[in-house]
Amino acid sequence: MRLWKLFSFLLLLAPLSAMAQIGIYGEFSSTHINAPMEPQMYGVTFGGYYNKHVFSKMPFLSLGPDFRLTMQSGSSKNVGLGGPPAQSILFASTGPRFAFKLPYARLHPYVEGLAGAGNSQIGEVYNDSYSRFHPGVFANSGDKNGGASFEAQALGGVDFAIKPRVDWRVVEFGYTKMFSTGTNYRYGVDTLSTGIVVRIPSH
Repeated sequence: MRLWKLFSFLLLLAPLSAMAQIGIYGEFSSTHINAPMEPQMYGVTFGGYYNKHVFSKMPFLSLGPDFRLTMQSGSSKNVGLGGPPAQSILFASTGPRFAFKLPYARLHPYVEGLAGAGNSQIGEVYNDSYSRFHPGVFANSGDKNGGASFEAQALGGVDFAIKPRVDWRVVEFGYTKMFSTGTNYRYGVDTLSTGIVVRIPSH
């Protein structure tokens, strides 16, 4: 009980100097597709968020929207050459972001729930064409001309302050579920990212 009272007291001492904050970030990501015979994908994510303290009794918690653009690509090592890349993801996503700031700590953990839409192609190239129904791979979401998909993401990560307004995004783990409009297939991907965040105070 004493430890809990001490922790509560320290939380109340957390600084409120930045009542609202804008963050702009860039990430490098490695993505694993939860489907057989699919190689690893790599890419970048660019985005921005706006966080604000909204609960006076919880100064350690801030929330606001996050918007990001994710671009991932890979190459097919199965059959057929000369076609377009078989693995590609291009998504725009937005949703709420909950950030936590512990007193006197330089670590800033956060969690997010995002949703969006874009284009994804998961499958393989065969005879210069995109194979939507490759046997045993229930992960295709478009054709060689591009297929629309919807997606939902659960994300969590930790930022570490290396400068007064610059954070190193030490790690971010995300799980994305994609829903195809071209087929009945649904598939998930696991993403591990790191990057840099530039924070801009806003009042």
